[in-house]
Amino acid sequence: MKHMAHLMKMELIMMKRQSAYYLLSIGLPSVFYLIFSGMMAGSNTPDRLLRGYLFSMTVFSIMSTAFFSIPSVLQSDKTNNWQKLIQHSPVSMVEYYLSKLFSTMLTFLLSVLVVFSVGHFVRGVNLPLADWIIIALIILVGSLVFIAMGVLVSLLPSAQLMSVVGNITYMALAVLGGLWFPITMFPDWIQFIGKLTPSYQLMQVVSTYLEHHSWNGSAILITLAYTAAISLLILQLKKRIEVK
Repeated sequence: MKHMAHLMKMELIMMKRQSAYYLLSIGLPSVFYLIFSGMMAGSNTPDRLLRGYLFSMTVFSIMSTAFFSIPSVLQSDKTNNWQKLIQHSPVSMVEYYLSKLFSTMLTFLLSVLVVFSVGHFVRGVNLPLADWIIIALIILVGSLVFIAMGVLVSLLPSAQLMSVVGNITYMALAVLGGLWFPITMFPDWIQFIGKLTPSYQLMQVVSTYLEHHSWNGSAILITLAYTAAISLLILQLKKRIEVK
């Protein structure tokens, strides 16, 4: 516990140093929401669409951190030999990764609070407090799949390749998952692909709760399956990398 406390303090210090990055990853989705919700508001759009788009932009904000911050931080720790130093210290690698998870989830929580606040105070999105909290928890728990994908990207052999793969995956999940606009605008074959993405499935969990106050069991299972499968893949790849 003592080691974890020190690691978490260090993570908080590093978060302060990366404040400019977080401003972009949280600010950009907020701006997108203001622009597109403003266009929607002028065309008698139902409130449920404004709410749905708000939560889509929240997931979009979280994905930005997952695909760019996580690989960058892990790669930096590797090149600076911080990970090797941890391995030869009383601190375990489990504690190291838990501290990274702590700072990542703290960043995600900040994204949720900021984007939700923009929707509520600027666009007048209103929900009972319990619904705000439950939807925030759904997004935060569901974000584990994006954390796993970010860690997977960090295992690529070069920073350039990480950047390319991260950008392509990030944009594909945003567009195909329906975070920017409904996937019904796409041809049927693209809709089929889009419905397989974890971003789409997570939003299905959110929208089902939002509209019916019930749980979308199939979407939850698919999102969990993605998280488990990617986590197992990470463990296998790390073993191979360590052997080499």
